[in-house]
Amino acid sequence: AERGAAQMVVDAIPCASFDDVFAALIGRKVEYAAVPIENTLGGSIHANYDLLLRHHGAVHIVGEHSFRVRHALLAPKGTNKADIQRVMSHPQALAQCDGFIRRNGWERVPAYDTAGSAKMIAEEALRSTAAICSASAAELFGLDILESGIEDDANNFTRFLLLSRSPALPPKEVPCKTTVVFQPSTNEAGILFKALSVFALREIDLCKIESRPGRRVVDGGGAGANGAAADGSVGQADGARAAKRAKAVACRGGESSGSSAAASFEYTFYVDLLAHTSDGKVQNALRHLGEIAPFARVLGCFPAEGILVAVTDEARDAAREQRVSAAAPKRSGVLRVG
Repeated sequence: AERGAAQMVVDAIPCASFDDVFAALIGRKVEYAAVPIENTLGGSIHANYDLLLRHHGAVHIVGEHSFRVRHALLAPKGTNKADIQRVMSHPQALAQCDGFIRRNGWERVPAYDTAGSAKMIAEEALRSTAAICSASAAELFGLDILESGIEDDANNFTRFLLLSRSPALPPKEVPCKTTVVFQPSTNEAGILFKALSVFALREIDLCKIESRPGRRVVDGGGAGANGAAADGSVGQADGARAAKRAKAVACRGGESSGSSAAASFEYTFYVDLLAHTSDGKVQNALRHLGEIAPFARVLGCFPAEGILVAVTDEARDAAREQRVSAAAPKRSGVLRVG
């Protein structure tokens, strides 16, 4: 595996936004993409959960890596810390240094990127503004490092997901994670308990659960799916569920003449299973889940904790058949986020 990695040439292609990363991968401008999904201090990156749902089927999770984040305070050369009035960085980096910023009483200025904030400060010579980013940006943009290790906790790690256009199932003997997204059929008492019980009953360990509000996903096919027809109409079962939801809204007060519309939230849930998707127990659990959640999809099965899987002879043969050179550069879309 180490020899294979050493022979591989990877071209890192920076992107201005998370949307651009997904677009580059789907548009075949890159072979892989790396996006942050959660940080031990700042929490989940919700935008990427939403993008995984939006592009499910076109994008698959094939790996993960936890990266140790170390932040530094950078400013134009000759600037003293006492001169700083505000700090600029990506919102996640600002959150990870929240205590440090509060102690100094500085104004926060959100930026699209950590390194981008350093570039802006250098180009515009903003002497009263400092950037929070990696120390390597100081040499790149000609800035001074005023202080290092300013994150609130040394346990500052960001977990990145490696994405591909095609799924890549690891060997069954490799410790794996399977990421599943689902929407329960109705918002009723105990529905989430019922959905999660399909895993608990089969002793499948869950290591993460995330919920996101949003509109209901209409998607045909798949285990337990009552999808929409090609013309966008819903089936009889979906119509009954829609009527039930409408009735529930009406019971809560609903929408009447002269009043504002009542909020009706639909939630999507993401869960990480510590299991291989091909495991019989997982397959049965997913079929069971499909009875409770009409929309349920596997977003990816991948080695846990960034484990490297050696290239097999079968994979090499397949690559030769596809005329893929092992020495060819691999392009990855990467968005730099602390």
